[in-house]
Amino acid sequence: MHGKNLVVVLGVCLAAAFAAVSCGAPRALPTATPTKTPKPTFTATTTATATLAATATPANTSTPTTTPTPTRTNTPRATNTPEATDTPEATNTSVPPTATKTPSGPPPPTRTPAPTNTPAPPPTPTPLPVQYSGSVSWDAGSSNCAFLEIRKASVIVDASGNPVNGVCVCANVYGNVIASFPSGPGAPGYYEPGHYDLANLVVAPQSDVTITSYVCDCGSKAPANSDVVGVPFSASNCGPDQGGHQSAIVNWRKNW
Repeated sequence: MHGKNLVVVLGVCLAAAFAAVSCGAPRALPTATPTKTPKPTFTATTTATATLAATATPANTSTPTTTPTPTRTNTPRATNTPEATDTPEATNTSVPPTATKTPSGPPPPTRTPAPTNTPAPPPTPTPLPVQYSGSVSWDAGSSNCAFLEIRKASVIVDASGNPVNGVCVCANVYGNVIASFPSGPGAPGYYEPGHYDLANLVVAPQSDVTITSYVCDCGSKAPANSDVVGVPFSASNCGPDQGGHQSAIVNWRKNW
């Protein structure tokens, strides 16, 4: 709409200008050959617009901060503090003493049960490792300056002390094995039951020597299930009642 108004205004101005020119000094004007004037075309002319002067940019102003409105808080009402009450004083309650019955006389004696006699178990016999156990002893008759011997006082008994006949004893003297006659009265000479001897083992001159003795087989002289005991002879103090060790007593016990 503003464009059309501008075109109309410009047309009016142009017409006025042509009229002023025609009103000047008269001159012959050529006769214009009439031409067919085309219809004017309307060209939209851009109207210059006035440029506005630059306006000063306002300095940055601080944006006011909205202060929040405090919320109203209801103040709690004060509560009534209960008044302190007096603690009642403790009352002393008298407790009557308990009557203790005092015995009128000495307490009756406590009956002690009689001890029971438990018989001790019988000792378990320790089995002996050999059938014949031997021991050596010396007495007043053990002095002899003539020779070394196991004399006739030696005896063989069983576990109950009864004499055992028919048993031979061997002696090893310097590697020579000598066997006795079977014990008891069957031997040549006079022998009490169970007794035996081994005479003339070493003839004078005597020396200190230890022989071994054991129960043996009467024929082969092989050792029986028997101890092997050492018999230590000495050459000194061989006179009567001098306590010499030339005539030994070697006793044997048959354990089973």
